[in-house]
Amino acid sequence: MLIHLTVCFLLLSDVSAKAFDVQEIVPGSEVAAEIGSKLVLNCSATGCESPAFSWRTQLDYPLGGTVSNQGSRSVLTMDPVNFANEHDYLCSASCGGNNRQRTVSIRIFSFPTDPIIEVSGPLVLGKQASITCRILNVYPSAGLDVYMKKGEDLMPMGELAEDFTTEYLETISLTTTFTPTETDIGEKITCVAKLSVEKLESKQRQTMQILNVNYGPQKIHITASPGTTLLEDSSLMLHCMTESNPPARILWKKQLANETLQSIGKNHTLSIPNVQFDDSGVYICEVTNEVTNKTEKRTVTVSVQGAPRLPEFSILPSATVNEGEMVTLQCSVESSPAAQIVIRRKLSSKDELLESKDGIVHIPSVTPDDAGSYECEVENKFGRRKVTGTLSVESFPSTATTLTDQPEKIIEAEDFDSTSATYNTPQYKSGILESKPSLAPKDRSPTLYRLPGNDTITNAVDVFGAVTNGTEEIEIFIVKTEEPDYVAIMIIGVSSAATVAGPVAAILVYLCRKAKINGSYSLVKSLQPQV
Repeated sequence: MLIHLTVCFLLLSDVSAKAFDVQEIVPGSEVAAEIGSKLVLNCSATGCESPAFSWRTQLDYPLGGTVSNQGSRSVLTMDPVNFANEHDYLCSASCGGNNRQRTVSIRIFSFPTDPIIEVSGPLVLGKQASITCRILNVYPSAGLDVYMKKGEDLMPMGELAEDFTTEYLETISLTTTFTPTETDIGEKITCVAKLSVEKLESKQRQTMQILNVNYGPQKIHITASPGTTLLEDSSLMLHCMTESNPPARILWKKQLANETLQSIGKNHTLSIPNVQFDDSGVYICEVTNEVTNKTEKRTVTVSVQGAPRLPEFSILPSATVNEGEMVTLQCSVESSPAAQIVIRRKLSSKDELLESKDGIVHIPSVTPDDAGSYECEVENKFGRRKVTGTLSVESFPSTATTLTDQPEKIIEAEDFDSTSATYNTPQYKSGILESKPSLAPKDRSPTLYRLPGNDTITNAVDVFGAVTNGTEEIEIFIVKTEEPDYVAIMIIGVSSAATVAGPVAAILVYLCRKAKINGSYSLVKSLQPQV
């Protein structure tokens, strides 16, 4: 019986000794710890309630952490993990003279953020651009793999470049170039980065970005409501549409008669209520993309139609002209479509249709017969208008004064009558017949003259009116007659009437001297108008 109990005791002691052991360190024999994170290593023993634990690195580097023991479990905490923690660690436990240990390999890495996609300036359709994928604070960079995709297609690969290094942390970038096409508008681009750490599962991060391709303006078109041809007083809406990224700046302009442009609006839609004839013309939609620095233009021609409006009838140079001047009759009107213009002369019996070109009639040399009323009639398919004007013609005085009962030749001392008259439209006033020197009163016409022999008389007729005046000079031929010598008789008369001879003798001597002068008379007519 005693022998049996001894054997059982020995067997139980051997089982207890074999039961003491150290389990695998948690989280595992190989651990990837990210720099800056917290790492906790748990080392547990079995078969002993309070074993003695110790931690060390394989090459006796500092632990880089804190140790806490709780019964059969020992914990090594690294917070934060850094480059000093990249070692093989041993956890040792002893109990009753028995020693046990476990090893864990710590591999650290840094891959803290997703890749960053950078585009070299605004992407413009058709212009080469570069895209860079940048990965910050990577460790170890030798285990990094980077590629980019556009949609589901791999983009041409560039070379990895080291941009920045802090101790062992590196910023790695990958750049590729491409030329955006229309199929790239709204396409997504993805940068994928994979970090592999020895004997560990690789870590992957990625970033996706929609390509913002700037383009345009393109495919510009203008619509007009209700249309480009519309009636006067209607409302007009012009819409300018375009494809552009970013949205284009739109400016409406109108082309003026002198070829200059007038800015009239800044929105996609230009509204013109109650259109008039002067709203007709060429409208320009100017579209500008301020990123692509591209400007495009489109034009539309608007025609406002209606009945002729505001006809004008002009008589040039004026409505009152002088006989012989050139006169232009001109009729103008605002009309769309173009109006037919007819110019008539209003007569009492029947109107006279005048031949005109573009609403203009020329009268090269106007006469009094051309005076009267004229009418301009304009008409298109929407209506008709009329306007009238009156032409007055003032004629010059007749170029020669007509003398009635005017003798071309008279006998010395013969009585004669001289009458002057002019003929014109309107009738001018005729001046009185004058002599130079005057031989008769100036207050009446016709004038009775009694002329002595051997004398010459010149008569003048002044003609004057509202716009002209003139003078006609008349010379009359007087025939000398043979008469007895009155000188002796006059001397006797003077002797017998000595008391009154003084004044009379002087007059008679004067007359005798005049009688001895032979004269000839001729008729010369000249009228010189003065305005």
